[in-house]
Amino acid sequence: MNQSSPFAARTVVILVIGGALLLLASILMSGFGDEIARATGEAPAADRKDGAGYHAFQRLVEAVQPPDYNDVDPRENAAILILTPTEATRPADIKAIVDKRIAMASALSDGDAEDEDGPPLRYPTLIILPKWQVEKLPLQGGRVQRTGEVDGTKLQQLVPAEADWHVEDRSDVGLVADDYPALRSFALPDRGLNAMAGDAITPLIGARDGAAVLGQIGSSDTFVLADPDLVNNRAMADQRNAKAALAMLRAIDPEHDGRALFDRSLHYTRGDRNLVKLLFLPPFLGVTLALIAAAVLAGIAAAGRFGPPLREKRAVAAGKRALIDNIVALTRLAGRTPLVGPRYADMMLELLSRRLLMGAAPSAERLDRVHPGYSDIDRRLRDARTEGEALAAAKDLTAWKKETGA
Repeated sequence: MNQSSPFAARTVVILVIGGALLLLASILMSGFGDEIARATGEAPAADRKDGAGYHAFQRLVEAVQPPDYNDVDPRENAAILILTPTEATRPADIKAIVDKRIAMASALSDGDAEDEDGPPLRYPTLIILPKWQVEKLPLQGGRVQRTGEVDGTKLQQLVPAEADWHVEDRSDVGLVADDYPALRSFALPDRGLNAMAGDAITPLIGARDGAAVLGQIGSSDTFVLADPDLVNNRAMADQRNAKAALAMLRAIDPEHDGRALFDRSLHYTRGDRNLVKLLFLPPFLGVTLALIAAAVLAGIAAAGRFGPPLREKRAVAAGKRALIDNIVALTRLAGRTPLVGPRYADMMLELLSRRLLMGAAPSAERLDRVHPGYSDIDRRLRDARTEGEALAAAKDLTAWKKETGA
C-alpha cells in the first residue's frame, strides 16, 4: 500500500477475481435460475410425505397393482401415468405429455397392436390438480402448513380442455358415470370440493350442476381429478379413500387392472430458452469459453503492462542534494573528474586553516600538528587521478574533521 493506492496489489487482484466470479454467477443464475429452482426445489408431490403430497397413494399403487417397469421413458409406459403438477407447472408441458400418449395410443390402434396378454394398450393419463399452497414448518422435519388455496385461474390452464372452475358442496357430489361401474364413493372432506365444467369434460364423479370432480376429457383416455383431497396423504388415512382410489384406477384401465405409475418429469422440466442458455450450452459453449479465456489473458497482459501514472520529471531537480547531483553529472560529462582532487584539497586546506590555525597561513604540516594524518590525506587528494581515488581520500578527510571537531 502507498499514497497513490489505498489497497495492496494482492487485495486488488482478489477483489477483481471475486467480482468477476460473482458477475458470472449472476449471469448464469439469470439464465438457468428456473431450471435450478426446479431441480433443487421441493420434492415432487408424489414423493412428499406431508398432508398435501401423494406418497401414501404411490406406495399403495406400487404394493397392490405395480406397473410393468422397463427402461423406457415413463411417459412411454402403457400403464396409467399419474401427473401431479404444481402451481408453477407450465400448461404446455402437460399438454405435450398428454398429446404424446394420445398419439402413441392412436398409432397402436391404427396398427391393431395388442399387449402380450391380449388387451390393446390405451396409454391412459390421470392428472391430479393441486389445491393447496403450503409452507414448511421450521424445525419440524417435513411437516407443512396450509397458507391458502391455489388460484383457480391457474388451475383452469392446467386442464387440457376448456373448463370453468367450480367449488361444490360435499352434499351435492357423487358418482355420476354409468360407463364406469367399478368406481366407488370417496369419503368426501368437510370443506368444499373443487370441480370443473366444460363441453369437453365428462363427469365421472360430479355434482348436481354437472361439474366434474373426476372428469374425462372428451373421448380420450385423459382424466382429470380436480380435487386432490380425495387421494392425498391426509385422505389415504381413511380406508374408504384407499379402496376408492384403487377402484378409480381399475375403472380407468380395467383391461390391465389399473396399473399406474407417477410421473416426475414435470418437476424437472427444462426452462425457457434465452440468450444466456444459448451462450453456455453446446454448440456455442466452446466459443463462450474461448472469449472468456481471451478476456482473462487480456486482463493479465494489461495488468503487467500498465501501472500507476508517471509524473513528469523536472528538468532540474529541486534541493541541495539534487543541485550537487547535477554538478557531478555535468563534471562527468565534461571529463573534469580527474581535476576534482587538487581543487577539493585547496578548498579544504583554506577552510580548515581558518578554523584551526587562528589566522595563520594555510599549511598541511601545521594541521598535522593539530591532529596527525592531515598531510597524508592532502597528498592523496592532490595525487588522485581517478574518481574512486578522490572519493576515498575525501571520505578519510571527513573522518579527520569529525575527530578534530572542525
